[in-house]
Amino acid sequence: MASELVDLSQPLHPGMSRVAVLPEVEITRLNTNLQTSLLSVPSHAGTHIDAPIHVIKGGKRIGDIELARFTGQAVVSTVHRAHKELITVSDVLSGGPEPRAGDTLIIHTGWSAHFDGEDYHEHPSLDMELAEWAVEQGLSMIAIDTINPDLPVSQRDEGFNFPVHRKLLGNDVLIAENLTNLDRVSGHRGRFHAYPTVAMPPGGDAGHARFVMEAPADQ
Repeated sequence: MASELVDLSQPLHPGMSRVAVLPEVEITRLNTNLQTSLLSVPSHAGTHIDAPIHVIKGGKRIGDIELARFTGQAVVSTVHRAHKELITVSDVLSGGPEPRAGDTLIIHTGWSAHFDGEDYHEHPSLDMELAEWAVEQGLSMIAIDTINPDLPVSQRDEGFNFPVHRKLLGNDVLIAENLTNLDRVSGHRGRFHAYPTVAMPPGGDAGHARFVMEAPADQ
């Protein structure tokens, strides 16, 4: 029997949480003979995967990345950190299976419970030591259930340059943001699938993805 797949993606809807500088998500019903809608969605709203070019000049676009990167083994680590707290290597290692080279690390903070609320923007963030460790371990991607793995806006100094993004994407560790339903796969190692949409140049800085993972065998 085929494994159950758990959807870890946030459904698109008008008014959904997004970075403040981005326009609203809009979904408009078109007046056509068949039911058709027009979607206006910023590339970094909803569940999506960042490409290196998002922060690295001349970096790969989402369409340049081999499809094999968007499926494979993932581990889900549950961490308990609040606003203004940093997620450390120790948190990750104590919260789930240890990731191996080539794995995707999914970090479950529980912050998706705040999605569409003001608290969603006041999330915990990754310690730079964790970003450096992910590069050293040869991880393929870090995915998280927050709007950003870097510091929330309220904690940033003037000239903030997204150091976690730059460390990961600059070393070919992809980033996926705005996941949900991670309680369904908490502490689990299994196969994931997250194929992003591809926008041709000058886009390609990110791709919206239906992020799914095989459910644990005991469910």
